[in-house]
Amino acid sequence: MKNQKGITLIALVVTIIVLLILAGISIAMLTGENGILGNAKNAKSQNAYYGAEEQMKLAYMAVRTEIAAQTVANSSYDATTNKAAADTDAAVVGTKNLDNLKKVVVDDLADATGALTNWNVVSAIVTEGTTATITITYTDSSIDADSVKSGTPKTDGQVIGRITLTPQSASFEFDV
Repeated sequence: MKNQKGITLIALVVTIIVLLILAGISIAMLTGENGILGNAKNAKSQNAYYGAEEQMKLAYMAVRTEIAAQTVANSSYDATTNKAAADTDAAVVGTKNLDNLKKVVVDDLADATGALTNWNVVSAIVTEGTTATITITYTDSSIDADSVKSGTPKTDGQVIGRITLTPQSASFEFDV
């Protein structure tokens, strides 16, 4: 019987055990907390979050550029006004500066992203002639607060930025 060729039952069992261990390790690497699928979800969330932040900063820079251009052309330019032509104050008749700046933001986001489906831009006068705000909200269900790096504001599904306007300048806050 020494000439018989084949595998023993022990060799078969050892092979199956090794294959089960390898399968368990592979499944854990794929689906675990730091697995491939979890890392892919985190990367998608961070990409959406930081992409929205970058677009908001670019829109803010477009607003600052517009304010600077308007201030050079008209030294009495006030970014916080939104008077209609029917208003009686002769100095601001026909100025819709806040609406124009909101349009700059919308146009900048539309040019950069191709569509405004996930974006919401709202402007409001806080105090006429003192401050106004343009709030930009980006909504994306893939943004998960737990996957965004520590030290950044935590929001689920939304990224919010606010451009605060004073008569001849602007500042930007992210995730307010």
